Amino acid sequence: MAADPKLDALSRVPLFAHCSRRELQFIAKEGDEVSVPAGKTLTRQGRPGDTFYVLLEGEAEVKVDGKRRRVLKPGDFFGEISMIDRGLATATVTTLTSARLFVMSHAQFRDAIKTNEQLMIRVLMAMGERLRGDLAATR
Repeated sequence: MAADPKLDALSRVPLFAHCSRRELQFIAKEGDEVSVPAGKTLTRQGRPGDTFYVLLEGEAEVKVDGKRRRVLKPGDFFGEISMIDRGLATATVTTLTSARLFVMSHAQFRDAIKTNEQLMIRVLMAMGERLRGDLAATR
């Protein structure tokens, strides 16, 4: 069977590391791969977010209230909070370099985590970690 670059990229993402090949194929089928230039704003704090992103190549900057919180590297993901609560984006994310991303719409993301309880738990744990980190940074 020929190697699938999207599957290979997803298998290297820590969030999907414990997914079986079949689960990865399902996730890969649910999402799309896009390339964007440096300086592209992917999410804007306070605006509705309807996309889940996994950074496959490149770097992106996360800002909360105009302050840099972190730099995302390949394997990092964002947009999951809006996917879960359908609320407004909690940060602005802008690419620092040209980047390749795996993206899922809300419906695609919901279908993927509905079929994989472990994936849902990992997303929720990462979300909690991030929220605690952001809270600590504001003190």
